[in-house]
Amino acid sequence: MAQASGSQDTWTRGWGQGVSEFVIKGKGQSQLSLSCEDYGSQPATVIFTDASGHQVSMDEDKSLQVSIDGGALIDISESGSRVGGNNLALAWAQLRKGKQVSVTGDGVKPATFTLSGATKVLPAFGTHG
Repeated sequence: MAQASGSQDTWTRGWGQGVSEFVIKGKGQSQLSLSCEDYGSQPATVIFTDASGHQVSMDEDKSLQVSIDGGALIDISESGSRVGGNNLALAWAQLRKGKQVSVTGDGVKPATFTLSGATKVLPAFGTHG
């Protein structure tokens, strides 16, 4: 598994066993982690941890949503359907261009992370990590 440790308010990138991981840490235990296989058929995965350490992940039958720069919520709860995959691609593209991302989901408190420097760390969606 990839090991991007993340830094507060700084996007970091890690790689391990064919998986690239992109992480930013915020206040408390909050963290946003995006990972993808470099050459696999598995979709990207997003895991959000709130300031108290509660976690929600894509594809686990729980709500996970992002809003870039205060825009409309993008539902990235699942990646298995065409709509889910399209939402993930849309969110990923906006993460590379925006200034901040707010994340919310079932059982977690919302958190906001900077997107400063994300363009340098996050590759274009669909390219190899």
